[in-house]
Amino acid sequence: MKKLKVSHSGTMQDINKCALITASSKGLGKAMAIVFSENGYDIILHGRDIDKVRDTKKEIEKNNVNVYEVVGDLREETTIQALFSTSKNKISVLINNAAIPCYGIPICEMTIEQIMNSLDTNLISPIVLTHKIYSLLKKQGYGSIININSIVGKEPKKFRSVHSATKWGLKGFSKSLRIEAEDDGIKVINVYPSRIRTVSEFTYGMEPIEVAQKIYDEHVNGNDNSELIIDERPEQYRGNKL
Repeated sequence: MKKLKVSHSGTMQDINKCALITASSKGLGKAMAIVFSENGYDIILHGRDIDKVRDTKKEIEKNNVNVYEVVGDLREETTIQALFSTSKNKISVLINNAAIPCYGIPICEMTIEQIMNSLDTNLISPIVLTHKIYSLLKKQGYGSIININSIVGKEPKKFRSVHSATKWGLKGFSKSLRIEAEDDGIKVINVYPSRIRTVSEFTYGMEPIEVAQKIYDEHVNGNDNSELIIDERPEQYRGNKL
């Protein structure tokens, strides 16, 4: 386990360098796992596809860090418990990244299953996982919680009602949690990216590795009230436009 000597409350202490990143076998999650591992962080990988998780693990291990894997759906208690157990005596950074993309359809066309999947994955799961991991960070007296939100968490948009509900809820959770986290030596960072080029069909978007680097830089250099907006949209897509 790699550790870093830092100053905390006027004393020097060892700090574990290990990041738990949900949905980290692909896309932005994988990019963050790469960037953090390049900076000496051990990684707890998570995903639902065991083959993708293990392929990513092999790639990250080339950075000479420890890589742990947890495969499962965050909506299941067994997955949350596995992440908690793997994090014991290791974790210093929790990154809540997993989310279902916006369906982009009128609410009357959404099924109840779609609504519940969005709420469970985008809002309930990160709250439940944070609830489990927080005790570990509080006990050691340091750490960071990074919640990957969305520009939709800042701007209401048409055909985004349920997706917006999850992202505005995550924003409220994070902002309120930050108030108590300050007393426990824990940093809470909210990240609001616009479109990231994670699928080939996107006609515009930021590269995942560039977004991941900005998030890492904010983690290292940002203040305790970090609200990181990463927005490189063309002008026609800004504001409340589609």
